[in-house]
Amino acid sequence: MAEVFKESQVFEGLGSVRKITMLEILLSALDMDKPEFCRQLQLRCGGSLHRRTVGWWEARRHTPNKHADKSLRIFFGIPSIAMLGLGSRDAAPHWTWMTPEEIEEEMLHRRRMLRNMALAGAVGVAGPFLPVSDLVADAQDLDRLARIGLGAVRDSQKTATRLAIAYNAAPNGEAVRAAKAHAYTLLDVLGSGRAKLTLEVEARLQSIASDAAALAGYADLNAGRLDAAARWFTCALDLAREAGDRRLEAYALASFADIAWMKPVPNHAACVAALQSAARFQGCLPLAGRAWLFGSLGCERAAIGDDLVSGRFLEEARYAAALIHIDEPGWGWWSIHGNLAGWLDVEPEVHTAGRSMWLGRPADAVGLFDAAVKKTAPARSAGLHHHLTNLYMTLGDPEQTCMSAMTALDVAKAHELRAIPPKIRQTRLTFPREWDGLFVVRELDEWLRAA
Repeated sequence: MAEVFKESQVFEGLGSVRKITMLEILLSALDMDKPEFCRQLQLRCGGSLHRRTVGWWEARRHTPNKHADKSLRIFFGIPSIAMLGLGSRDAAPHWTWMTPEEIEEEMLHRRRMLRNMALAGAVGVAGPFLPVSDLVADAQDLDRLARIGLGAVRDSQKTATRLAIAYNAAPNGEAVRAAKAHAYTLLDVLGSGRAKLTLEVEARLQSIASDAAALAGYADLNAGRLDAAARWFTCALDLAREAGDRRLEAYALASFADIAWMKPVPNHAACVAALQSAARFQGCLPLAGRAWLFGSLGCERAAIGDDLVSGRFLEEARYAAALIHIDEPGWGWWSIHGNLAGWLDVEPEVHTAGRSMWLGRPADAVGLFDAAVKKTAPARSAGLHHHLTNLYMTLGDPEQTCMSAMTALDVAKAHELRAIPPKIRQTRLTFPREWDGLFVVRELDEWLRAA
């Protein structure tokens, strides 16, 4: 990323992720550098080719001309250069964004495939071409356009919504890869200047990129990579400000509260500070956003012992939630399809339970959490099971305490939510000493060791 965005502070600190095409993977697997590839291609197909041109192809900055297109197809024995991740059409499944570690792993995988094929006497280049899922390919599709208009902007918003829905349903694997691919592709389009944009289109793409960076940040947050999440949220904030989008600026500011919350021991004062900084722009938020912001403030003010103010915030959240059905659903992560999901039904009760929990009324909270936990998305569900762990411990029920903790760990393992085990470990440290010899507690300890 630094290579692409080195001139803009908005894009700093997002790592060394870069585009990798099937062509680059194949050349590495064949132990063929660019000068040797150019020589071999010229020997077989004629013409002249410079290694710099190949580098432009790999970076998807240029498309091979007709002669090079034909030469590449002959050289690799393929029907289309799209299978090399080149060209403007149908290439999206055959290139992607990768970290240096992922690139090295893919290169080694291809070399092993070549050796196995040679031993088996098989004919071919390196087996199946770069397997990128449809979700990832859709997320990268904007890359093919040399000119981006309002139609492409609307398509990108729809993509953002599909990615938010996919991540909510299964926050692991391809959903995370696709979310980050969308963010990187948007950042590349904005940072490289290679696509023609009007000022209006540029501002709207900055907003979409801010939303995409937020989703990428929450993916890292739930995976326990808090520093990476902070970098994404900073990027989301900078993009929102460049776009002049106060709605997304408010969400980006509030996101930092979730970093303070996700630590094994939450920093509630920092949560309140982040949420209050976002509340300056409450008038720019849709009803679902106001419900989320005030609900979060209600719980966090309760966590610092402010009963009266927390109650007022919860009332504001409930009022906004009751009117969500008359509002636009929105698009992307910051919509009722993504991080604001649940405010039409379950989240008002969840936040009411959260307030009771923080104000020392565990019996009031347990029933509400128990009823809500089956209706929430996996990442939310794991967090609610963690709350139930704490509540049942306060109520003196070791069986339910450990069952809730193991359920949280089970959901976390299934969906790669690596931020959850440290929180469960922290809660385990607060168990009464007389519980240590119980079978169910020893079982939980085994689960924690495995996690």
